[in-house]
Amino acid sequence: MNQLDWEKMKEDLKMSSVERITRSSWFVVQSEYTVNTGSRVSGTYVDTQAVDSNYESFRESPPPRTVDINGTFFIDVSNYPLAYTQSLEIQLRYRVDDTGEKWYLKAYNWTAKTYGDSGFNFTTGHTPATGWNNYAISIYNNWRSYVQSDGKMLIKVHDQGPDNTRTTIDIDFLGVSAVVNGARFTFENNSSFTSHLVSLWVNNSTNHRRYSIDVFVNSGETFSYQRVDVSLPSGEYTVKAVTEKGNVAVYSGS
Repeated sequence: MNQLDWEKMKEDLKMSSVERITRSSWFVVQSEYTVNTGSRVSGTYVDTQAVDSNYESFRESPPPRTVDINGTFFIDVSNYPLAYTQSLEIQLRYRVDDTGEKWYLKAYNWTAKTYGDSGFNFTTGHTPATGWNNYAISIYNNWRSYVQSDGKMLIKVHDQGPDNTRTTIDIDFLGVSAVVNGARFTFENNSSFTSHLVSLWVNNSTNHRRYSIDVFVNSGETFSYQRVDVSLPSGEYTVKAVTEKGNVAVYSGS
C-alpha cells in the first residue's frame, strides 16, 4: 500500500449539517451619522449597532423643528455577492418622546443621485407608539440602485416635517441585510491530517448540480462553509462533498 492509499483510507470527514441561508447578517454603520438638520444629544454610532440598552439620541432643530440624519453602511459583498442577492431589508429600532408624527426610512439612489424610497414595500412612513418601535422595510424592486458595487449604502432617517413639538428620537439599532437563497455546510474532520474538499454535489430525484470548492478542514476541526450561489432543492435531497483524495462525505436532508 502506497502513502496516498494509506492517507485515503485514514481520512475521516463527515458533513454534520446542511442549513438553508435566507439572509445575511445585519450590516451596521461603522462611523458617526451625518446630522443634516437637528442635533446629536447623547451616545455615539456604536450604540446603534446592536439591540441592547444602549442608544444614540438626536433632537429636532429649533423651528421648523425637524431632524434628518444619514449613515454609511457596507454589505459584505465578498460573502454575499450582489449577483446572488434577491432583495434588501432595512430595520430601525427607535423610540420618541412625541408620537404625533411619522418617521421615514430612505436610501440613496446612486442612479437618480438622490435619497428615495422607490421599490420599498412601505413608503407611507411609520407611526410610533410609546416605548420602543420596530420599523422594517423590504426593497424588492429597484434595490440594485441603492447599492454600489462595493456594497456601499447610504441610509437616512427623518421625521414627517415641521410641527409644534420639538421631538427627541433614540435609535437603538439601524442595519441592512441582504436576502439570499444559499446554504451553509458544516464539516467535521476526525482524522489526524488536513482534508481538502474540491467539489460539492447537490442532488435530488430530478437534478444533479456540481459546484467546485476549495476548502481545507484541519485535523480535529469543525468547519462551516457558506455558499450563497448554492440553492437547496425543495423536498428530499442529498449533498455530497468530495475530497482531493477521492473520499465522499454525504448528507441527506429535506
